[in-house]
Amino acid sequence: MSQPPLVVLAGGSGFVGRHLTPALVNAGYRVRILTRDPARLRDLRVLPTLETAAHPGIYEPPRLGPAVRGASVVVNLVGILNQGFRRESRFSWVHGVLTDRLLQAAREGAVPRFIHLSALRAELPHPLSLYLRSKAEAEDRVRNSGLDWILVRPSVIYGPDDDFLKRFARLLQWAPGILPVACPETPLAPVDIADVVRALRMLIDGATVPVRTLDLESSPTLTLKDAVEAIARTLHLPRLVVGLPDGASWLLGALLQGMPRPPFTLDNYRSLRALSRAPATPKADGFGMLGITPKPFRERIPAYLGPRGA
Repeated sequence: MSQPPLVVLAGGSGFVGRHLTPALVNAGYRVRILTRDPARLRDLRVLPTLETAAHPGIYEPPRLGPAVRGASVVVNLVGILNQGFRRESRFSWVHGVLTDRLLQAAREGAVPRFIHLSALRAELPHPLSLYLRSKAEAEDRVRNSGLDWILVRPSVIYGPDDDFLKRFARLLQWAPGILPVACPETPLAPVDIADVVRALRMLIDGATVPVRTLDLESSPTLTLKDAVEAIARTLHLPRLVVGLPDGASWLLGALLQGMPRPPFTLDNYRSLRALSRAPATPKADGFGMLGITPKPFRERIPAYLGPRGA
């Protein structure tokens, strides 16, 4: 009796991977998660067809090759939003070097398909945001890999254990009546993790789409200030959300980025500013191409935060 097809999730212990893994197991796949931190997989270990390749050096070539061997699909979910103060090369290492190593291992292992999770506005040239520049450079590596590839560019992803909803919920709860928000007019189209998982699963299943770079966005678009105010209403917190002008937003990033775990940095400021610009290439409605109607952000907040937050 043949084994179920194997899906390898690089960075599968992160937010997206922890939601995608149960969906794939329930769909009949074997799933192998590559991670440096096996402790983050405690809740998933009960899944019957889950395998783990956990080691601090799992992304070193001698270990990576055997870890992806036999996969029908490799999904690269590795990513970071902040690289820390005075660690200018970490974006390049995580998004660039590790992507190169995964692509090389996939080529050597004759993996039929490579799916890469990127980000909106990850387009070259991108001289300002180091995060988006590193994401764009990773996309170029995937396009030139010689593999059968798909790029997925989601907007801000939210869900039950995300960083977006929970971060602003905490800030609102601590705020003394007023919460200043940097880059308040940044247009956002937040996407529910359930919709992202459904899209990725369809692509892993081999769904046919007319393009190979898919944008995942919800509708309607709202501003960052609108989103924070919607979170405040859900939590029944009477807070005044005040949008900072551009100069003050820049200054906030400069002041906070020296913290050990900064809530906002200059590179975050530059990434938000990039979202306000028109895309360099035409958008490809990934949800529409896959027949998915994304859930509206405002309607989904109560499901994840509830009246008191979480």
